Amino acid sequence: MNRLDATLQLFFVLIWTIAGGQYTSIINSNRPGLTQGAYSVGPGVYQLEFGTSYRQDNFLSLAQAKSKGAGFTLDLRTGLILQNLELIYRVDYHNDQLAFNNVSGRLKYNRKGTKRNTLGFKLLLFDPFRNTDWYKVNTKSYKANKGVRLIDLIPALSVYFGSELSFGNIYPYGEPFSPIFNLKTPELKQNEISGELMLITQNHFLNNFVLVTNWGRRYLGSAYEQYYMSSSLMIPIKKRLMSFVEQVSVKSKLSSDIFLTVGGVFLINENIQVDTFLSQTLKDTPSMFSAGIGVSYRIDRYNDSGIPYEIKQLRRERKKNRLDRKINAEKIKEFKERDREKRKTERKQKKAAKKIKR
Repeated sequence: MNRLDATLQLFFVLIWTIAGGQYTSIINSNRPGLTQGAYSVGPGVYQLEFGTSYRQDNFLSLAQAKSKGAGFTLDLRTGLILQNLELIYRVDYHNDQLAFNNVSGRLKYNRKGTKRNTLGFKLLLFDPFRNTDWYKVNTKSYKANKGVRLIDLIPALSVYFGSELSFGNIYPYGEPFSPIFNLKTPELKQNEISGELMLITQNHFLNNFVLVTNWGRRYLGSAYEQYYMSSSLMIPIKKRLMSFVEQVSVKSKLSSDIFLTVGGVFLINENIQVDTFLSQTLKDTPSMFSAGIGVSYRIDRYNDSGIPYEIKQLRRERKKNRLDRKINAEKIKEFKERDREKRKTERKQKKAAKKIKR
């Protein structure tokens, strides 16, 4: 066995050791924001995440430029043979009209093409929920189980590595005003293939609040490499309804922007969710606005064959713990109702006794 073969085998053994299966009974979607969650879908799960939106961009200080149009994003996700590895394909398609002033008058361009077209892999490195002892219910303190614990600050950790593919150079680097830039500088061109790397963290706390952060670099190997950081917070409202807040910061030699997005997510069933969102930049050079709706759909053909016994046992324990909490909650509710009826009966007896004395 040569050194390369031994290194590869050690690499895959380490991957299998540090991260187990991530299959969940409920759909795990990255919509409606741009921030990717740390957890992947399992093998045999095929997930489609689709959204359509209206988009309007204004750059008034640059030739009174305006861009209006619509587009869609499509993510295709599936788990690979490793329980902690996911394949992701994302495309962002845009159709708009760009108008701006020139010495010859008002010019207009009709365009359509892809703003983003990426293929990549996400690998889970660390899942804190595998350590079940960390998350045992504190039977002595109700408050401790409901508040933020130090253990909640330990995030799930993943890495993403992919390639950005550019077709036709219609929206180089996703820039909607590139034709105006090209009038003053050398033509803005994006490499046909460039790299993307990202570090992902995910925390769960305060009864299903979910905080996700992404740190990364995009367009690696090109003239305008981009640094970006994003964070999103999912806030539970009702059992199937959640609100969503996200900020995305991007910076490169070409431009820098901060995007703020708000929205909502409704879970129809364990395999389908719908969402809506509004997004706006903080700067007006340019000002970018979008609003849209989306849906995520999962085809679940998950098969846990070949998964180590310890991981299967862990899943059974998690399911049992959820059932135990539900039973305990029902018992507490039943006890409170009995206690309430008992006090009610005692009050009636005291009133009756007072009437007899009179």
